[in-house]
Amino acid sequence: MTGVSHFDLYPFILLNLAFSLQAAYAAPLILLAQTRQAERDKAHGEADALHREDLAQANEKRLKFAAEQAEQMIKLIEMNTELTNVTKQLTERIEIITDQLHKQLIK
Repeated sequence: MTGVSHFDLYPFILLNLAFSLQAAYAAPLILLAQTRQAERDKAHGEADALHREDLAQANEKRLKFAAEQAEQMIKLIEMNTELTNVTKQLTERIEIITDQLHKQLIK
């Protein structure tokens, strides 16, 4: 190969200088990006914790409401049972009175 001149001969000092310059420029940017990512991760973690806390509070409210509803349902069932018993007693009394009236009319 005659007539070809080489620009950066071995040990490639200019190439080494270019890579060093690029590394010196990129390193702070990479560190800055890592710091910002850590801040974003922290913010996401805090938001996630708040969200979980809100969910827990909402769940607690739902459980309390369900317990109140169950208590009210039990009271209503007890009242229904009591009314059913009263209705049964009244029906039996009506039957007795009807039988007595029927017997008096037949006499």
